[in-house]
Amino acid sequence: MTYWELNPDKDIKEIAKVGAQLAQSGKWPTKGIKVIAWYITPSIPSWGVTIFEAENEEAAFNAQLLWTKAMPGFFTRHKTSPALPTEKVIPLALA
Repeated sequence: MTYWELNPDKDIKEIAKVGAQLAQSGKWPTKGIKVIAWYITPSIPSWGVTIFEAENEEAAFNAQLLWTKAMPGFFTRHKTSPALPTEKVIPLALA
């Protein structure tokens, strides 16, 4: 799961163009990534989450690198971590 914030100093139309180009060219999602959900908020600065399954660690790194290579400074914050549904974590915490 990735939490990200878009750079408010970048033109939102340019950010959208980069996203459209990556998706239309088939570069996004990257090899080894299955996107489960991809959400963005209307707040300023815009932030969102991407929930995905990665085949391996390299696939997770490549997913993030794709965006930062396509537009340096695309993100101001980008946090990726493994995650589980809460209903699976509760029994683990209670064990």
